[in-house]
Amino acid sequence: MTRTLPTPRPARAAALRLAGAVFAVGLLAAGCGGTDEPAPGTPPSTTAEASDSGGGADNTVEPSDGGGQSAAEVPMDPIAVTPAPEGFEPPASCTNEGAHLVTADSPADPALPERNGESATIALAGIEGEKAHLTVAVGDAEPRPVEAAGIGETIGLDQWTISLTSVCGDQDQVEFDLID
Repeated sequence: MTRTLPTPRPARAAALRLAGAVFAVGLLAAGCGGTDEPAPGTPPSTTAEASDSGGGADNTVEPSDGGGQSAAEVPMDPIAVTPAPEGFEPPASCTNEGAHLVTADSPADPALPERNGESATIALAGIEGEKAHLTVAVGDAEPRPVEAAGIGETIGLDQWTISLTSVCGDQDQVEFDLID
């Protein structure tokens, strides 16, 4: 004879599910709740609390946000340079070839064409050996540094891509072509 196990009663199963749900909600509430007092060892807050004193001074000092300006300047990462193709043998660094010229005294001439209402201003920050240090400002943004770049290397500048064609340290000038 085969013996069958008694099937749980629907009322018992519903009661177990309800008890489990209440237990889970209780655990969640315990984990999400907190006290208004800081944990031991934490410094007191410098923010002002709500006051019942009718607008009287509470002598709480709040740090100024500088009118929306950051207190410390965050350095910008330089724009990456794509190396020249494998097997590329660069000519002498000062070829005096390139459609655009940038010197220590003036930004790129002629200027890069405007794209989607934006302009890019390329300036020369310095030359070390056969590598140029450029900066780029897109629109009204602050100039951003570019990694040191040499002849044959390309630089992606938002909507423009340029390739360096000449780096003349003795003349403080760099020439490049717009390739995209």
